[in-house]
Amino acid sequence: MRCIKALLAFFTAVPLKAPELDFTCAWALPYVAAPVVGGAGAAAYAATHDPLVSYLVLLLATGLNHLDGLADSADALMVRDREKARAVLDDPRKGTAGVFAVAVVVALAATASPHSPPDYLAADLYSKALTVATAGNSRPFKPGLGALFVETLRRRWPLAAPGLALAAVYNPAAAAAAAAASLLLFLALYRHLGGVNGDVFGALLEVSRAAYLYALGRTPLAQGLTVPW
Repeated sequence: MRCIKALLAFFTAVPLKAPELDFTCAWALPYVAAPVVGGAGAAAYAATHDPLVSYLVLLLATGLNHLDGLADSADALMVRDREKARAVLDDPRKGTAGVFAVAVVVALAATASPHSPPDYLAADLYSKALTVATAGNSRPFKPGLGALFVETLRRRWPLAAPGLALAAVYNPAAAAAAAAASLLLFLALYRHLGGVNGDVFGALLEVSRAAYLYALGRTPLAQGLTVPW
């Protein structure tokens, strides 16, 4: 129970008193945090039918934690030297590339045309399950939260596979398109930095979710999974 509480405190804006950080159940991230974050977006879309408002509500439900990782990762990609790129990740100032990356991701998700509120649940489930699966097969380039996340998922990442499969069945085309876009970015960061850290995972979470939502708006839902709203 302490680990579940830690996941909610770290990955969502749920007002919990943060316990000692515990990632031993990090494999459960898609099943613990996605209902909160994706559920917030789904509720907003059910009330407004406005993709921009719904996505902003979803982002607020994350506590905006992962946007920082996306911005830092984009800034790091613009620096050719590996050591200098790693140093950029620790710089609290945001450069032009970071601002641009955040703007692009928000624009992609905000211009999507979701079919129904559950699209937001599927998108967040997908992004978190993909991140867990990727983390379990990665190598950190320095100690820290990212390294702890990776180490706890070495043998447990397959437990996130059902969440990834569900999101893929929900819309195979969206899942494939999001995987292509987000994993391309992830591999570029991995090669450029010589491994991963928490910022890289933040970037993967944001890009995969936005890409999934964007692709959903341009593809039909899987047969039999359409929800009448």
